[in-house]
Formats: sequence, C-alpha cells, structure tokens
Amino acid sequence: MDQQTLRNAILSLARRYDFEEGHSLQDERLALRLFDETARLGLHELAAPSPNPLPRCDGGEGQGVGATPRDLLRYASLLHDIGYVSGYEEHHKTAFKLILAEPIPGLSPREQALVAHVARYHRGSLPDPAKHAAFASLAAEDQRLVAQLGAILRFADGLDRSHTNAVQDVRCTLDGNRLLIALLPGHGDEAERWAGAKKARWFEAVFGVQVEPRPATSPNGRNHILTNGSLPTIL
Repeated sequence: MDQQTLRNAILSLARRYDFEEGHSLQDERLALRLFDETARLGLHELAAPSPNPLPRCDGGEGQGVGATPRDLLRYASLLHDIGYVSGYEEHHKTAFKLILAEPIPGLSPREQALVAHVARYHRGSLPDPAKHAAFASLAAEDQRLVAQLGAILRFADGLDRSHTNAVQDVRCTLDGNRLLIALLPGHGDEAERWAGAKKARWFEAVFGVQVEPRPATSPNGRNHILTNGSLPTIL
C-alpha cells in the first residue's frame, strides 16, 4: 500500500464518523506547511532520513508502509476531530480511542499509536508521563516525536479557528528566536491570528522560538492576494 492509498483509507475511516472534512483538510494543509517551513529553517530534522525508521511493509500482517514523521502528521491531522461523533467535550480523547479501536491496514502498531497520540494532543492538556499512562508507555524517542508533531498540529488547528479557510498559506521567517509567520492572503484572519498565537504556546516551548503570526503584506505594504484565489496544493 502506497502513501496515497493509505491517505485515502484514512479519509474513509474519518468519514465513518461524519467528521468535518473541510476543516480537517485545512488542518492537514497548514500542518504540513508548518512542518515544511520549520524544516527549511532548521528548527527540526524530522524531514531527514531517520537512523531508526518506522518499519516498512514486507507483506507481514501489521506492518506499516514506512510512514515518515510528515506522513504521521498528515494522518493525525485528518483524524484529529473524529471524536466529535460523541460530542465536543473531550473529543480529543475520544479521537485517540477511536484511532486505536481497530487495526488500520497500512499502519504498524507503532505508527498507529503515534498517530493517535498526535491527534489526542491537538488540544487539552499537554503530554504528562506522570498522568497519561499511554504516553508514558512510549519510548523516549516516540514521546519526543509526539511532542513535535502534536505541537505543530495544535498550532495549525488554531490557524483555522473560524473553520473558513481564512489562511490559505503560510510563509515563515526566523529572526533570532522570533518565528515570524506571514498568513496569506493577509485579510479576514483576525480570529486565526488570535487563536494561532494562543495555540502556538506548546510549539514555542518545543522548538524554542517566539511565534508571531501576522498578515502577509506585499512589498508595497498592501495585503498579499493569491492571484488564482485557490488554496495551494500540498503533497
């Protein structure tokens, strides 16, 4: 099973729970853009080949397709809100349980657990080994990965606060320890800037930066407008 086929299977799973597809696709888009931009700036090395890669499919039952951290972030973004099927309260915990409820073909048990944890921590309390037994059971390297990917997803979720795709893209610049994040197209995103700054606090702690979301502007000082009016495609 290749990654595109697995993504389609993940979407099919999410649709079983009548999830808000537009918002989840937007979170996927923004989370991957933040992942790529912060990798470009050297804030993490999750895009580099891992010395301890996740298992690749060898035809054996329960083996994964060799998902990268970026892939795991994608799947968690798509599944993070499926817990709404039982209501808003603690929907992140419900999502965690649903993701682990049955094997997901194409994901190894380790991959599936990582996706569930990243989705679980898109809101609510932060991971605490003293209080969260499932998180405590993860290897130290996997706990670190959950923190990095979970912080990115939580931040991305804030950047779609109004669930209206107000932020079509992001551009990141590093100025010392300040991460300047230009939100495109640069208008109608007040709720996203407020929620993004609030939900970026964990991201700031994990990556050691001070996040400053701001509307994107062109060189002449006017708000930047995407010429084709459509959302960029993120592969």
